Amino acid sequence: MSATVTPRVSDVDTMREERIISGTHAEMRGPAGAFVEGQESEARQQLFGKIAPVYDQLNNMLSLGQHRVWKRMAIKWSGAQPGDVVVDLCCGSGDLAFILAETVGPSGEVTGLDFAREMLQDAEQRQKSLPFSLRRRQPQIRWIQGDAQQLPFSDNSFDAATMGYGLRNVANIPRALGELHRVLRPGAKVAVLDFNNSTSPAVDAIQGWALENVVVPMARSYGLGEEYEYLRPSIKRFPNGREQVRLAKEAGFFKAVHYEIGFNLMGVLVATK
Repeated sequence: MSATVTPRVSDVDTMREERIISGTHAEMRGPAGAFVEGQESEARQQLFGKIAPVYDQLNNMLSLGQHRVWKRMAIKWSGAQPGDVVVDLCCGSGDLAFILAETVGPSGEVTGLDFAREMLQDAEQRQKSLPFSLRRRQPQIRWIQGDAQQLPFSDNSFDAATMGYGLRNVANIPRALGELHRVLRPGAKVAVLDFNNSTSPAVDAIQGWALENVVVPMARSYGLGEEYEYLRPSIKRFPNGREQVRLAKEAGFFKAVHYEIGFNLMGVLVATK
């Protein structure tokens, strides 16, 4: 399989280098290998496998439930319709995939893909625990363990796609965007929800304070402090909205727009093939 357009990896390498804060220890916090070239994928896979048991609970508490609103916004921007064949990449415990299933209905098809086996097991268990009255109105979701940088799908397979808090965690963002472009049908959209690497000093300061003083301490109470210390440096290394738009277009997307939401702390990239 090959992406339609080969992105300029050198541009992303430059952006990564610019985001290294003078090699400070604080910038490198997180699990060993999470920011080491060639080790990122395995280290991050282990990270998400470890946090899987409390992932949903922490998301609810740390976002005060707002993550559900942001995810529904992403679904709407994806353009998914009843009867569509859709995919949620880096699906985690399945939140976006379940909303997609509601959206496309029993005549549609939903696939959830993630590289962490523990997350997929959690998603499958959640689906089995849904009331029968709800399950009968939705398609059976297909859960697949796989790599967003090398998707196991044919070209032009999907009518819409979503990715929630996943693009920031892949080792090669241009490659993942290229794969997304390849598997979408002409005219289809993808909505990519993630933390916003804001260019506003005020927003950046608020985000940094919240992560350091609320998110990490709460995660530490679950024995996951090191895993959640990964968030801040991963956000600072993540392309900002303008850069994401450029990368999406270089990957072959006809149109790309980045929306800042959640007091500009979150962002959604919407790209059309």
